[in-house]
Amino acid sequence: MTKIKNKFKFIRPNLLCCIAILVITFTCRITGYGQHLSPDRITKADSITVENLKSLIGAGSDIQIVDVRLKKDFDKTQVIPTAKWQDPGQIYQWAKSLDKNKPVIIYCVHGHKVSQQVVDQLRQSGYASQRLEGGIEAWKEQKGPVTVLKE
Repeated sequence: MTKIKNKFKFIRPNLLCCIAILVITFTCRITGYGQHLSPDRITKADSITVENLKSLIGAGSDIQIVDVRLKKDFDKTQVIPTAKWQDPGQIYQWAKSLDKNKPVIIYCVHGHKVSQQVVDQLRQSGYASQRLEGGIEAWKEQKGPVTVLKE
């Protein structure tokens, strides 16, 4: 009987630790906490290719395009047609002006960190949003039309 009690002394703390780890992991998955830390967080479902965006624009799709380049990187003479520039640091203020019933395409310079963070925040707020793979640089490289931002 003593041997059995000794085994349970070892198993019980380890079992509790395993349960705690599972609860924390499950909670983080539900809330999305920590997802921005993982480099493989950027997935195809979160993005749209230049080719596909060109097709949507050409077909006259009812989409919202938002330029979220940082102010220091923003060039108002090189904007995707119909796009509006918004400060990525002020997302909670300007997101309210977006239509939740229309898809939102987000782009920055290269389509990584800035646009992915904005997409994540918009999705958490209930918007169907995607980032443009490669950002404005890929758009220009693939001969996507650009215009001057109308203020």
